[in-house]
Amino acid sequence: MTTFFITGTDTGVGKTISTALLAKVLKTKGSVAVYKPLMCGDLTDEHPTQDLKTIQEISNLETNDLYDEYTFKLAASPHLAAEKENKEINKQVIIDKINELKQKYDFVLIEGAGGLLVPVTRTYSLADLIQELNEEVIVVARAALGTINHSSLTIEALKKRNITIKGIILNFYTDSEIEQDNARILEETYAVNILAKIPKSENIKNEVISFENL
Repeated sequence: MTTFFITGTDTGVGKTISTALLAKVLKTKGSVAVYKPLMCGDLTDEHPTQDLKTIQEISNLETNDLYDEYTFKLAASPHLAAEKENKEINKQVIIDKINELKQKYDFVLIEGAGGLLVPVTRTYSLADLIQELNEEVIVVARAALGTINHSSLTIEALKKRNITIKGIILNFYTDSEIEQDNARILEETYAVNILAKIPKSENIKNEVISFENL
């Protein structure tokens, strides 16, 4: 059994696409569950959110292999989205669900909400949850200009908490000179693996991505 927590350097960096492509690859190696414990905004009738629909379309996972916990209408930080609906987020419910999934699947992918320090409640952040889970983390970052700073801040925050970093996924990759150097700097500075470079594509569903060092 292998569990990865997928976080990002920011919102909108491509955590969902990365999770979907990762699930697609891992599906060839064993059973896979995707769990989104905190989902805010973009609710649909077919799935709790568009994100889970996207993951299913790309990975071809069955609906019963996609799990959610807390869903809120407002596209905001989980703490605020929950407060707007007079609901409370119980971290133990999330932890218990992850432990349950670990008993049933070969691979469990947990996709976070926003970036690493997003508040789950007013006193508990996503980083606190990751630290408590003690699972390896995959960081999703934009490949382009600015990613060295954003990725470095996330990596250093993880290292400060002694959280193991499995590696980095660079998204929207175009193989420019700047992006090549961004990847090289992150690898050399922090001794982290670049697990994959996901291309900027209009047809990402059909892209074949090889994930290294998994």
